[in-house]
Amino acid sequence: MMHRVLYLFVTLFFICGLPGAFAQEKAAEKIFRSIQPQEALRLLQGRDDIIFLDVRTPKERSRGYIPGSQLVSFNDLVSGKMPLPGDKGILLVCAVGGRSYVAGQVLSRKGYKEVYNLSGGLKNWYKQGLPITFDNK
Repeated sequence: MMHRVLYLFVTLFFICGLPGAFAQEKAAEKIFRSIQPQEALRLLQGRDDIIFLDVRTPKERSRGYIPGSQLVSFNDLVSGKMPLPGDKGILLVCAVGGRSYVAGQVLSRKGYKEVYNLSGGLKNWYKQGLPITFDNK
């Protein structure tokens, strides 16, 4: 009798516990984190599948931006009006890291698997002595 109870217990554990283990494994595949400027630079230099988005306003961008970044509307991005490929990593930047962090959370919740926020934003990037581009207008 004791062996049957033990067998039943072990069987239920594997039946109920195994799907949870797979769910944890799937969750572990998803990345959303803030990274420092030097790590962001290595990411951009080492991979060609990163989409680099600047979620500041056009006026803010006119005062300088990180080379290779693409200006996008924060509102369009978080509302889903700007579709992005799901198979590429996304690096987000704003002025000091707040808006890009919120945008990253939204994208991560929507299922994008690899999302990075530039910690401290453009201000921290510049403070670290990394390159900024200015348009001559």
